[in-house]
Amino acid sequence: MSKGAFAVLAVFAFVIVLALPHAWIGYIGYSGFSILCPQWNWRGELQDWEFQKWIVVAVLIGFLVTGLRIPPLANVSKYSLLFYTAYLGLTLLSSFQTSEEAKTIKYWDVSWKLWLMAVLGCFLIDTPKKVAWLCWAMILSQGWNAWNVNQLYFQRGFINTKDFSWNFLDNNTYSISTVPIMAVALSICIAEKDKFRRLVSGFVFGLEVHQLMLLQSRGTMLGALVLGGLAFVFMPKSKVTVLLAIVGVCLTLMLAGPSVVNEFGSVFQQTEELDSSASSRYKLWSAGMGIMSDYPLLGVGPWVGEKYVPQYYEGYSEVRDHKALHNLFFEVGTGCGIPAVIAYVAFFWLPWLAHLKLWYEKRPKMDIGLRTANLAVLCGVPGYWVSSMFSSGALIESPYTLMVIACVSLTVFLGDRDLVDDQESDSVDESHTDEGDSAADECETRSRDAFLVS
Repeated sequence: MSKGAFAVLAVFAFVIVLALPHAWIGYIGYSGFSILCPQWNWRGELQDWEFQKWIVVAVLIGFLVTGLRIPPLANVSKYSLLFYTAYLGLTLLSSFQTSEEAKTIKYWDVSWKLWLMAVLGCFLIDTPKKVAWLCWAMILSQGWNAWNVNQLYFQRGFINTKDFSWNFLDNNTYSISTVPIMAVALSICIAEKDKFRRLVSGFVFGLEVHQLMLLQSRGTMLGALVLGGLAFVFMPKSKVTVLLAIVGVCLTLMLAGPSVVNEFGSVFQQTEELDSSASSRYKLWSAGMGIMSDYPLLGVGPWVGEKYVPQYYEGYSEVRDHKALHNLFFEVGTGCGIPAVIAYVAFFWLPWLAHLKLWYEKRPKMDIGLRTANLAVLCGVPGYWVSSMFSSGALIESPYTLMVIACVSLTVFLGDRDLVDDQESDSVDESHTDEGDSAADECETRSRDAFLVS
């Protein structure tokens, strides 16, 4: 057995044992394993191991034996989870009238597990320290994957995206799965004070950016561009952060070769100049709108919209009787109906709006932990959705883990009352709005030990 596989088994045993008395450790372990996917990375030795399944069992047992304790959540987080639950319920109702039972069962089987772990995550991640551990589990797990993808390229000199299947995902869906984690890594690189942590997160972010270029997923490149632009808008401005932004842009331009520039530039060509893959997106979106208009209430069945696309796709002449929609919004909307897609959108964007309000009203007084989570959500959610407009990420784990951070951070760092009623904070003297204010500095120092991983 290789050293890597042995280390994975040791961490797995550690997570299982500690998850029984401390279920939150199990959830963080589950998140890390779902991103790392040892069954793929060590597929010659661990391909038959069901790591996530047994970690979930341990988490559920741990949650049960510790009394099913449900901590308070901010109101907006409660509403977000209720919308997510409503989406799941509508998905179940839609599944009863599906015309392709096998595909729908697979979609539902993954969907309810994603929902379960998102809800458990919101219950179990209830302190700043736990939020920090979750962030680093995501970064380090994805860092390993990104390192391997980059290493593969430098060993072979190329990556054939047509044959790419990292973590059992194609180049587009794997690229989408990296975007929420990129947001977390970038936010720590920007908001962190410790140079070593900033260096590690920045290094992982660089690996992720380069692997997106290698995989040439145009939609995800666009999503990453949106992510970076929003990060610059929302980040605290200082000489260090602005310098980091300039260095990051320069390195990105240096890493982008001619093929990457041409691939990304094709997104903005005139319609008549687009290649077949890009031009088909517009026809697919039109087909998605047509299906949703004809089946508005419950759709045509989860993951079955692609069966109806040929009937609504203008000029469709392929032999296949299915055509994937390659769009998160239309995949959910055509499969489960308009109410389901509204609930699904609300699950993501209600916490985002709350974080935007938080940034607008409290950004001068945010401590390091809240600033990190806030920045990750503000740039990560739009980045993920833009990326998913060109290929669907509905069954990918990482965006839901980001939403756990989005929901719990509103309570962990502020508390429900403080989020709902900001009158007290609004009455603070304007002298406290300076980034260099001594009270704010003291707040950052006091929260540092609570949030950062020592």
